[in-house]
Amino acid sequence: MNSVRPYRDGDAPALAAVFERAVRGIASRDYAPAQIEAWIGREPREARFRDKMADGRRCWVTVDATDRVTAFADLEPDGHIDFLFADPDVAGQGVTTVLLEVLEQAARASGLSRLYVEASEPAKRFFVKRGYTVVERRDFEIGGVPIHNYAMERLF
Repeated sequence: MNSVRPYRDGDAPALAAVFERAVRGIASRDYAPAQIEAWIGREPREARFRDKMADGRRCWVTVDATDRVTAFADLEPDGHIDFLFADPDVAGQGVTTVLLEVLEQAARASGLSRLYVEASEPAKRFFVKRGYTVVERRDFEIGGVPIHNYAMERLF
């Protein structure tokens, strides 16, 4: 069974690994190989995760019985969710749902009335099931490779 705990400084390598495994193993069902490579190449690795998690946002991770990080989510002070990723080994087991519930509870306790996210195709399906609405599809390029996501929000 996975449990939730706050991010720790030493978790950055695990976050980078979960991120890459999730994009390659889950998002690859909806995005072409060139899009996956562009996405992974652009996103932060260990040092960037460490820097991002020290910028005032809150982050939670799920861990297994050996304290191995299996998923993570973050919440920026303005209600932006930048990351919500699960290792493919635990996808579909409810870990991201639990993380989102913890995140939403923290948002409410902080007085936030709106959460927003830029969601990939698989994340869009997840967020829609949890009451988020699509604001718009965002088409853009990463290193010359066309890709898209969805601006989504949830009001409390």
